[in-house]
Amino acid sequence: MIFLKKIIDIINRRKAIDEIYNDIKNLDEVLLEKRLEIFNEIVTPKFAKIGLNNWNGKYLWFSDFNAQGIKYVIEYNVFKGFGGSFSFGICYDFIPTISSQKKLTYHKTNKSTKIIYYKRLEGWQKSYENNSPINPDKISTVNEDKFRKSLNNVIENNISKLKEWFEENKTIEQNISNLLNDINNPPYEIGRRIISFEYILSFIYAIKIDFDTAEYWINRHFEDRLDKTEMNLILTKFNSFKN
Repeated sequence: MIFLKKIIDIINRRKAIDEIYNDIKNLDEVLLEKRLEIFNEIVTPKFAKIGLNNWNGKYLWFSDFNAQGIKYVIEYNVFKGFGGSFSFGICYDFIPTISSQKKLTYHKTNKSTKIIYYKRLEGWQKSYENNSPINPDKISTVNEDKFRKSLNNVIENNISKLKEWFEENKTIEQNISNLLNDINNPPYEIGRRIISFEYILSFIYAIKIDFDTAEYWINRHFEDRLDKTEMNLILTKFNSFKN
């Protein structure tokens, strides 16, 4: 089994090298203005069909907030080396992030929309986990033809999965269940998440007026982080909820 895995890895790396050489020969990079024009043509209508009716004109598509303060978001992420892919997740109107000025910043407007509960497309995530040079969810910007083809392929291969994930995260209770599952079965990461699953859970429990559980999760978030000022800032916010 290990031998077979090594053979597959060698084949994939050879494919990746061959693709690089082919890209160099056919390089005519799709720059930002053209990229956005094609996004408007291809991406925006398809994401609108699954409820993401808003586009910020660049790399973010999102729904409106539902009755529970949940907004679905898809973001295009630029890679090094003529490519990119989509991440997705949820923005909450009741969960702030911490600014560089050590202030709590909420994300309630279209302009401030941000993925807080963050996920990657399945193929992109698996390429991380397997340290594979092949990312089936990579969108190539080498030239317009390849950009259009790879963009269409990635969307068609993932649109139903995105819709299903959003459907499974419509309520606060569904979010709690899925966040706990991610904590118990964490996705492979390079580095550490700034907005952890524990951080999100702490605010969810705070709005549920379960402050003991909220403090448990915020302590879990900060247990190996040095900046206790940020933790005290959030605990002060929790205390304001009690009043």
